[in-house]
Amino acid sequence: MDKERKIKPWVTDLVVSIIATTISIVLTFGTTMLIDRNRQIKERRLTALMVMSNIETFARSMESKAEELARKDSVAQWLLSLPVSDIERISPSVFNQPLIEVFYLSEFHYDKTAEAIFSSNLDTWKNLGNFQFIDNVGSIFSSMHWIEDYWNRQVELQTEEYNQVRKSPDDYPGATFPAKYLSNWQIRLKLSRIHSMREWFEYNVAQFRQSNRKNMMLIGITEQEVMDFTDERMTEFDTGEEPVKMSDFTIPAPKKDSLRATLPYAIQVDSLLRKAGQ
Repeated sequence: MDKERKIKPWVTDLVVSIIATTISIVLTFGTTMLIDRNRQIKERRLTALMVMSNIETFARSMESKAEELARKDSVAQWLLSLPVSDIERISPSVFNQPLIEVFYLSEFHYDKTAEAIFSSNLDTWKNLGNFQFIDNVGSIFSSMHWIEDYWNRQVELQTEEYNQVRKSPDDYPGATFPAKYLSNWQIRLKLSRIHSMREWFEYNVAQFRQSNRKNMMLIGITEQEVMDFTDERMTEFDTGEEPVKMSDFTIPAPKKDSLRATLPYAIQVDSLLRKAGQ
């Protein structure tokens, strides 16, 4: 009886093997899950950093635009203060540069790479896990699109108005082009609104940064991290190489005599011309 009740060695080995295999599987899956979890956390932080850095970059671009408009506003206010009768008595060339300065507006575009990653990857949305953050960022991106489209349309309209006076000067009163521009009420209104456009940009800069700070709190990333990440993205990487210059690729134009002697077309034309002259 005692001999029959004794556990056989192979049974013990089997049990030990099963336990070892189970522990191995648990450790493997546990380690894999832990690695995957850490990867998701890193991806989540990187995605959030990219998104908030993109917003900060946009705010900096608007800040630069506001500074540009501050200069244009000073010139515009000076032009508007001049009586049109005085403008007509002065050489038009005096007003060429200031008029170009106030009328020339550059378009406003921003890098949409981070937005595309954020908007198109469903896994990214799941990894972020904070729907308030996602909702906030979606609203900010919509505002960024609207500002870009609105400003670029204003640039287009102002350029059209400037060119229209040049194309059809007889349709506008005034003895000189500067007088024609500065006696037109629509153009004067545009120039007077540069001031409010500057204020509008500065207001939006403050709004975007305030919203971004809320996002930082929601996702657990500091403002300094976002600023450092943005600075790093905007800093040009130094490879130690000399910058590429257009002058390095300047090639002398072929001499006309050599073309006449080598191009089949030129040889044929020369032959025909000689025959015609005989």
